[in-house]
Amino acid sequence: MKKFALACMLSLGSIALLHAQDSTATQNDQATQSDRYQTPAQEPKSDYSDKDAISATELPAAIQDKLKGQDYTGWMVSKAFKKEKDGKVLYAVELKNGSDTKKVKFDADGNVLKEKD
Repeated sequence: MKKFALACMLSLGSIALLHAQDSTATQNDQATQSDRYQTPAQEPKSDYSDKDAISATELPAAIQDKLKGQDYTGWMVSKAFKKEKDGKVLYAVELKNGSDTKKVKFDADGNVLKEKD
């Protein structure tokens, strides 16, 4: 009787092992995989989706002076963008301080329009 019970346990274990190794993808798995590889065009657009990347030296002097001031001590410009909106030129600057990141939007005169961490 013990041998029969052992044989049943081994059979059930083998069946469970075979089902665990099933490599066919289900519809749910395929949907997850396709979501993982979405193109950037499908992501929500930000205010600067039509922005032009520029170097930090291309920022207006007023913005460069503002970034050298006390408010941004220790922060380095990692990315800068320029955009024209409603006839006005706007600038977005991404700043880094170690692992911290901050995004600041300026007008051409160096006035801060929006700042977010």
